[in-house]
Amino acid sequence: MVVDEIAARRLKILIEQYIETRKRRHDEVSTAAAEIAIRAVMPNCPVSGKALDDMIAACAFEHGLGVLFDRPDA
Repeated sequence: MVVDEIAARRLKILIEQYIETRKRRHDEVSTAAAEIAIRAVMPNCPVSGKALDDMIAACAFEHGLGVLFDRPDA
């Protein structure tokens, strides 16, 4: 259980960092690009698919960014 909690916290931090870097130059965030970037750093990401898209979108909305739901299997 502790490992899952740590992985979930790490994922939230990675999403936050990704959004922070994107908001400086862009008005929207691509869920496909975000997933690629997150998986490059965290290959064993504990969340995938729609759940990951939702986490990315929630963070983007908090920062005033739009979201492009463009994952191929979405």
